[in-house]
Amino acid sequence: MSRRGWCAGIVLMVIAFAGCDPRAKQDVPPPPDDLVGRTLFVEIHAELQLLEAAYRQRMLHGGDRDALRAAHRARILGEAGVTDSAFTATYNWWYSQPEALPKVLEEVQLKLDSIARNSKWN
Repeated sequence: MSRRGWCAGIVLMVIAFAGCDPRAKQDVPPPPDDLVGRTLFVEIHAELQLLEAAYRQRMLHGGDRDALRAAHRARILGEAGVTDSAFTATYNWWYSQPEALPKVLEEVQLKLDSIARNSKWN
C-alpha cells in the first residue's frame, strides 16, 4: 500500500470512529446548583403533566384558568418542597441532554401509569 493510501485509510478510520462516539462528556451541561433529585423530579413532572392536561381540556373551573393553573403549580411544587426556579432549572438541564432524556420521560410515563392505576376513578 502506498503512503498516500495508508494515510487516507487512517483518516477514514478516525472519521468513522469519531462519528460513532457518543456526545462527549464535556457537552453535557453541569447540573444546576439547586438540582432537584431525579426521583422527585419525575414525580413533580408527572403531576405537572396532569395539571397541564386538565388545563388544556378546560377541566379547571372556578374563575381565571391561568390563575388556577399557576396556583395548582405552586401547590404541587410547595408540597414537594421545591421552588419554581429549581424545578425549571432541573427541567431545562434534563431537556438539554438528548441521550438521557428518553429514560427520564419513560420514568415520567411509568409514574403517570401508576397514578392512573391507583386512581379512585378507576
